[in-house]
Amino acid sequence: MSMRLSAAAFTAASALALTACATTAAPQTQQEAALVADMEARSIIPATRDEREAIANQDLLTQAAFWAEAYELNPADREAATELARVLRLLGSTARAGEVARQALALYPDDTALLGIYGLALASEGNGQQAIEPLTRALQAEPGNWRLHNALGVSLEQAGRSAEARTRFQQALALAPAEASVLSNLALSHALAGEPDQAEPLLRRAMQSDSASAQVRQNLALVLALQGRFDEAERIAVLDSSPEMTAANLDYVREMMTSPRRWDSLNAAALRGSQ
Repeated sequence: MSMRLSAAAFTAASALALTACATTAAPQTQQEAALVADMEARSIIPATRDEREAIANQDLLTQAAFWAEAYELNPADREAATELARVLRLLGSTARAGEVARQALALYPDDTALLGIYGLALASEGNGQQAIEPLTRALQAEPGNWRLHNALGVSLEQAGRSAEARTRFQQALALAPAEASVLSNLALSHALAGEPDQAEPLLRRAMQSDSASAQVRQNLALVLALQGRFDEAERIAVLDSSPEMTAANLDYVREMMTSPRRWDSLNAAALRGSQ
């Protein structure tokens, strides 16, 4: 659709409407007349409150289209920007979600939801150092949000601040003791520190959770391989990938274990997006 209005254009259009109500003495300039004609040609009608509330019952793609239209209509619409960024992140479009949240934060710098979405998107993209500040600010307003603690832990780990990261993961676990993603992230933090034996029980605990994913199994296979238990690791890894891919991954781990840069290699692949 071609309904995008800049914040400046929207403000100008609103000012025109107010001026027209106040007086009819001042004639429109050519630029003002062109702007009004353009808006009328677009036939833009904002969604009603009932429509906005009802869209939450639709699938994510339908929600994304709805909020994208509302956001294009008015980039200063806080709800539209927040919901669009949220849905985009859930759909996996984390870079775009972060961009929408960042632009909205220019207008609403203290909005907790936008700060959280922006930080989550940055962490998912591997930009942990940048994510720390917005996630910390969001947590000041929502200290009981385990997802924010988890994401901040990932960001701190990416920034090389492992001890602080584990504190955040522990805080997330205190709020959501059975959450597989938090257990997995804490386990990977131990693995990154060269402690795969401490990572293993956390991952086995995560495997018991209803929220466990294939990624948890792959992390467990990795941790077993890092302990030299390749046969056991292969039995788990092959559940989610082909035998050829499993063999290639285990060969990579073997090579990594003999390299002085092995933990750097692990760090490059671990934690990203595990929120």
